[in-house]
Amino acid sequence: MFMALVYTSLLISSIGIFMLLSKKHILSILIGVELFLNGINLLFITICKSYSNDTANIFILFILVITACEVAIGLAIFLLNQRINRTIDINNLNRLRDE
Repeated sequence: MFMALVYTSLLISSIGIFMLLSKKHILSILIGVELFLNGINLLFITICKSYSNDTANIFILFILVITACEVAIGLAIFLLNQRINRTIDINNLNRLRDE
């Protein structure tokens, strides 16, 4: 069971990295980052439960807080880009700096 969870977390993280590097839309990139961080969280949870290590719980909480902040900032940038540029393409993000 341990190795199945490790392989699942690595698969989720690799899908997230692939989405992060290959997509052109802001929402797809945000979903990729979320998948990557959730895969890392699953790996930390698996290691924490198998070795009874309490310090991994602190890392998991820290990553969850960072993920929540990343979602809030990413959605704010998405809404601003949608309002000003009328598109979700990341190639037009430089126009936000001029506004």
